[in-house]
Amino acid sequence: MAKLSKVVVIVAAASLGACKGKKEDTTPKNQVGMEVPKVDPTLCETAGKNVVTYDLNKDNKPDVWRLYKTEDEGGTKIEFMTCKQVDFDHDGRKDWVVSYNRKGNALSEKADFDYDGKFDMSAVFDTKTGKVAEVERDTDFDGKFDIKEIYDSAGVLQSVRRDRNGDNQPDQWEQYKEQILIAILYDDDFDGKVDRREEIPGATPKVEMPTTQDPTATGNITPDTKATPATAPKK
Repeated sequence: MAKLSKVVVIVAAASLGACKGKKEDTTPKNQVGMEVPKVDPTLCETAGKNVVTYDLNKDNKPDVWRLYKTEDEGGTKIEFMTCKQVDFDHDGRKDWVVSYNRKGNALSEKADFDYDGKFDMSAVFDTKTGKVAEVERDTDFDGKFDIKEIYDSAGVLQSVRRDRNGDNQPDQWEQYKEQILIAILYDDDFDGKVDRREEIPGATPKVEMPTTQDPTATGNITPDTKATPATAPKK
């Protein structure tokens, strides 16, 4: 009976040892899910910056990265934020990026609205006023911008250029004056020339029409043109 007990103990110990060895061998050496997301150096300058991170969803992984630069001003060290990167859906990819100047005004902004890793909006701001100057949008989420908005120095919308056929060239121009849409120009055959113009009732704009002979034309309205709101149609 004593011999039988020893055999049972030896077999049990051997079984436990085999199980332990098997578990150790099948454990992955590198787990991707355990990687800690870092600031993306391709989205803003990181050299010489102090990076401060925040964990929004408390999963021990950063979701917000703020970059600060320190400069000497008359013997006093001044620190200011130069860039902010945010990962809203916690997948490690940046969904919102804003860069700033020393005064704290935004210089540029990018956003990924559908969280596919591609930016769907890109904005540039006036360095003097801090107002938005240009905005590009990917409205169909195909990876290419198809709308470009142009603003004046006060951040007021002047024109919208649309690419309807996906050739990266504008073929529809919307003209605004005092935030009022006054005319739409169309390139129906996509040859780079305006084929027709649709004026909004009540407005008489003077428009610089882009052509193949004058590729530098902007399609903006002349400064002396003033829009009048359209009157409501009679019933």
